[in-house]
This record gives sequence, C-alpha cells and structure tokens, in this order.
Amino acid sequence: MLTKILFTLAVIVVIALVFRHKGEQKVAKAPERVRKDTRGVQSRTVIYALLALIVAISALLFVLHWQDQHEIVNIEVTDGSGNKVSYQAYKKAIEGRRFTTLDGRNVTLGDNDRVEMTGTE
Repeated sequence: MLTKILFTLAVIVVIALVFRHKGEQKVAKAPERVRKDTRGVQSRTVIYALLALIVAISALLFVLHWQDQHEIVNIEVTDGSGNKVSYQAYKKAIEGRRFTTLDGRNVTLGDNDRVEMTGTE
C-alpha cells in the first residue's frame, strides 16, 4: 500500500517538474507586456492544488483502510459436539479458516467447526 502511494507521488512530482520546465520556456520567450497582461489562474496553482488534493485523498484512504483492518472481531467457534469457544482477533489477522488472536494464539479451524464472526461495537 505504501509503495502505491510513493509511486503515485513520484509520478505527480515528475509531471509537475515537466510542466514547470515547459512553463519556464514559454515565459522566457513571451514579450514583457504579454506576461503583465495575463490574468487568471496559473497552471502552477492548479498543479499544486491537484497535488494537494491527491495527497489528501490518498492519506484519507490509507487511514480508512488501516482502521478497517484493525477492527476487533469477536469469533465464536462451535465444534462438532456443540462446545463453544470465543476468541477475539483483528480483522487483518483472519485468513480463511486460520486466524491469530489478540493474545497471539494461532487458531486453525477444522472442517466440522461452525464459525460466527461479529464486530465489536
């Protein structure tokens, strides 16, 4: 996840540098009176605004994903003979029929085990 964010930021920085370089070439060739008369939003402002928006959205998605994966889930396992055992684990620690509890126990469920998972509230 972190590499995706870093790669996206690297691409944005490269694009910003390319636009900056092109903008410097155009400004150097433009006559003095044309530069003073132009009004409106500069491309630099738009690029930095988009960059800030993308970074903010990426940070928000990262935080939301992290919160979702660190949600504590109550797991109730009922074996074939009807015995019930309760566990708690992070959502990210559940992998199919295996999970790691909050206290570090690795649990592998059998084929006859019935599982009920509920989130804590």
